[in-house]
Amino acid sequence: MSIQRKTSRAVSPATHVVTHLESEINRKIKHLLRVIDTVEVVNDESDKAIVSSVIRESKQLIKQVSVARKAITTPLQEKAKQWIAKEKELVAPIEKAIAHADQLIQQFNAKVTAQQQAVLDRIDEGERAQLQAEDGDVEALRQQSEFKRQIAIAQHSTEGVRKVWTFEAQNLANVPREYLMLNEKKVRQAIRSGERHIPGLMIFQKQQTVYH
Repeated sequence: MSIQRKTSRAVSPATHVVTHLESEINRKIKHLLRVIDTVEVVNDESDKAIVSSVIRESKQLIKQVSVARKAITTPLQEKAKQWIAKEKELVAPIEKAIAHADQLIQQFNAKVTAQQQAVLDRIDEGERAQLQAEDGDVEALRQQSEFKRQIAIAQHSTEGVRKVWTFEAQNLANVPREYLMLNEKKVRQAIRSGERHIPGLMIFQKQQTVYH
């Protein structure tokens, strides 16, 4: 008995509320589903009234669940926002220091890369000059130049540097449509504001049943 009492005290009041709400919601959902299952087709206004009533109650039920969810999660979300703000405040100094240190490393890497490229350019110039002069065995000359390139790369290299593919937008008008996304939220806001003509879009009215 003592264990059961401890377990009962460990369960928060909010948990009891959620459990009770879940049971009540499930009961109502089962009832509404049974009513909907009895209607195969809407033949007259009487059938329409029954189905409309079920839809209306279902929407109210969905709203009830949403209200309960907000009541439970809003305090948690506010707490999360506070911690996010505190996190930003705490890590801001170290992020600033990391950014500065990373910039120093990037500058060093750029200098080493420039030195490497300068040596490679000189090797290429020497190779072209000797090829134009037709002095010696061409294949041996190219092998010697390649050997020099490998040495230059080894001497002017740095750890942790690699090339990665990325992109930046230059002219969105030239980007294929498959890589673009329509901003539906902005379009709907424009329509609600009275916009009726947007190039490339057909704006029209459609019938929608309202359940009061």
